[in-house]
Amino acid sequence: MAATLLAMMLSVCVQADSRPAVGAQVKAYSDGQGLNVWVVRFGPRSAQQALVQVTGVAHAWDRQIQKMDVQGVQDEAHYTLPVAGKPFVALTLRGSSGELYLPGEQQGHPLHYDATLSSNGNAQHFLSDYLEQSE
Repeated sequence: MAATLLAMMLSVCVQADSRPAVGAQVKAYSDGQGLNVWVVRFGPRSAQQALVQVTGVAHAWDRQIQKMDVQGVQDEAHYTLPVAGKPFVALTLRGSSGELYLPGEQQGHPLHYDATLSSNGNAQHFLSDYLEQSE
């Protein structure tokens, strides 16, 4: 019985360790009209990747969590993923503002950092949602 319990505990520990690392906090950006963008670092910092979710927009990406590459360009961070086989810059952030670009739309959506939304984000829950979506 003790051996079974120990095996179950080890299994849970291995499963917990197999989760990818994420940043400590989710950062949220808003356009002030209902569109929100949630961002959390994915993997080690050196991987330069993030999970990004867009909510409150009439688009195929609404509520989908996307894994994006992050590149620093001067004082900006560009969040890129492949769209139709080509790199697409979906999000550009600089300081407390930025723009969201959605495939098929002509104009970007201006964004500002939202401290209230950010304080409600949970990086581990965000990761769980991403992993469930990917299954």
